[in-house]
Amino acid sequence: MPRKPVVGDDHRGQQYIDDILRGRIPSCLFVRQAVQRHVRDLERSKDPSFPYRFDEGKALKSIRFAQLLKHSKGIWAKRNENIRLEGWQQFIKWCLHGWIRKDNGCRRFRKSYIEVPRKNGKTTMAATEASDVFFLDGEAGAEIYCAATKRDQAKICWNEVRAQIMKQPSLRKRVDIYKTFSTIKQKGGDSIIRALGAESDTEDGLNPLLAIIDEYHAHKTADMVNVLESGMGAREEPLLYIITTAGSNRNGPCFQEERELAVRTLAGDGPDDFFCIIYTLDEGDEWDDPEVWIKANPNLGVSVKYEYLSSRVKQALASPRKQNDVKTKNFNVWCDSQTAWIGSEVWDACGGAVDPEALAGRNCFVGMDLANTDDLSSVVAVFPPVDLETDYQILARFYMPEDAIDEKSKKDKVPYALWRDQGYLTATPGNIIDQDFIEADLRSLADTYHVVATGYDPWNASQIVTHMKSEGMVMAAVRQGFATMSPMSKFFETLFTGKRLRHGKNPVLAWNAACVEVEQDSAGNIKPVKPDRRKTGRRIDGIVATIMALGLSMQDEGEEEDDGSLWVV
Repeated sequence: MPRKPVVGDDHRGQQYIDDILRGRIPSCLFVRQAVQRHVRDLERSKDPSFPYRFDEGKALKSIRFAQLLKHSKGIWAKRNENIRLEGWQQFIKWCLHGWIRKDNGCRRFRKSYIEVPRKNGKTTMAATEASDVFFLDGEAGAEIYCAATKRDQAKICWNEVRAQIMKQPSLRKRVDIYKTFSTIKQKGGDSIIRALGAESDTEDGLNPLLAIIDEYHAHKTADMVNVLESGMGAREEPLLYIITTAGSNRNGPCFQEERELAVRTLAGDGPDDFFCIIYTLDEGDEWDDPEVWIKANPNLGVSVKYEYLSSRVKQALASPRKQNDVKTKNFNVWCDSQTAWIGSEVWDACGGAVDPEALAGRNCFVGMDLANTDDLSSVVAVFPPVDLETDYQILARFYMPEDAIDEKSKKDKVPYALWRDQGYLTATPGNIIDQDFIEADLRSLADTYHVVATGYDPWNASQIVTHMKSEGMVMAAVRQGFATMSPMSKFFETLFTGKRLRHGKNPVLAWNAACVEVEQDSAGNIKPVKPDRRKTGRRIDGIVATIMALGLSMQDEGEEEDDGSLWVV
């Protein structure tokens, strides 16, 4: 017999709220914050000045509609069962459809960011959202897009929408389906549901009411999101619906822009019309501990089986190269590529705050890695620990020609413009790096701190070195071969693995750390290298500069013999 929604089955989202607040369901910080935000806003809505109110009827209408749809795959489809939204899924719909504006009754949330691992039913849930808006919103000429990097990927969600409609006769008779064009069209109207890939040449001129962005972590740029979001301007209550797993590109638009905004919003510092929830593990959780798996997998025991996760974990424990894949896809932990020298978790553990003003007057050592013309350049100051301190503190500065930022952002697939606006990247005028700006920063460092010495790669620093030497600064050439770089690199490795670095969460330096690999010669010497010298888009300048600065600090402390192999003054 088909499973039918039981009495009270459309109120499971309310039970979920209570279970999270009372700790009956283990949850991560971000989920607790999302639930607390909803509860807090219910109280705020009593204030006439708060622009939103909660309409339980609208929320229930959305949940009940979704649970009239049928499963399209697996054992539940074979049994012709209705979709039964779990508590966490109902909570999301409860918020998205229940919160409305007081002034016009339109939906409050115009954008949502939902991050959940694979196998948790996210495509099924996203598909119900498409049908909900298409059939229930009542807006003439509604345009709904299932979007992804490739049209084939976008069709996964679109096909789920189509299958759900096909299995519900009362909905099927209201549409025409054009499978060849991946389009569902309203009979007697102009509303459509369509699959859209980033490679499409028909993105401009769109007027979306709803845009579902599937697996946004795979998008290398924000172009598709920008086009769809900008096209929503004429709609009274549009919704940009981003649903994704974690990924390995922590410098792409998903992590750098949407996820970062979601984290800030959940912490209370974000836009009121942005709904967000992230299912992941908490810092300090062991990913191979079954007790915490439910934090990242809200559908554990339903669509995600313990046996499946246990098998995945056992494989990863036996084969370390699989660990990042399991952490990312099954536990929603953002990881860097498998070949990275410095894992993201290790680097993040060194992200303690650095106060530039508190370091004034302290001894520091500077490393400088300069670009030839229009690439990234870096200056890094390293402050050795004093008194009872144990950490080496890092201040990193980066430079790029202003006219090169847009092109380099596309080529390197990182948000240079965002980093510039945030103050992490200095844009020098023109299309070639202006070393006068770097010289000015070196002088500023020398004025504020006691710069013992500045290390540089002699390949491309002759102008700055000449100028700085004439002003009395100690400049040390650091050759980039194994003999020179190996002891410094090993010292750097000892510090970051021992959590004795503090980098202040500089995102450009974090990207460099994610890019860098280590090369080893037959004698066991190591040095930092780019992942593939034949490929562009991977920069390690800040890490190289950090290692050079640390090398100078080692020599100053007598940890290396001064045989002339490091310093050339």
